[in-house]
Amino acid sequence: MKGQAEVTLQDGIITAVYTGEMDMDLVKQAAAGIENLLKESQSTRILYNTLNMETPSMKLAMEMKAFDAKIRDKIQKSATVVPGATTAFFASIAFILSKNHKVFHNDLEAALSWLRY
Repeated sequence: MKGQAEVTLQDGIITAVYTGEMDMDLVKQAAAGIENLLKESQSTRILYNTLNMETPSMKLAMEMKAFDAKIRDKIQKSATVVPGATTAFFASIAFILSKNHKVFHNDLEAALSWLRY
């Protein structure tokens, strides 16, 4: 399934929803949307929802790591919701240097709750 990425601002949290197969263009498009919302809003919290995303590649994880390094000082908290162990592994690589990032397994509500407090 061709992927898609949608970035929105919901209840003060920047939410990036990744669906299907991600490629570099989609990841960069989502990153641009996140950066735009960081500039336009007062939000310092990001939710990466990968529940319906196919397992990413190491190349995409490294791109997210570079993106995270670029925005790290603007973020108070970030969370990634993953569907399984492999995606969790890549999320751990992507956000290894983040100040306050957590990975949640199949629990969107727990991630949102953690981001709010």
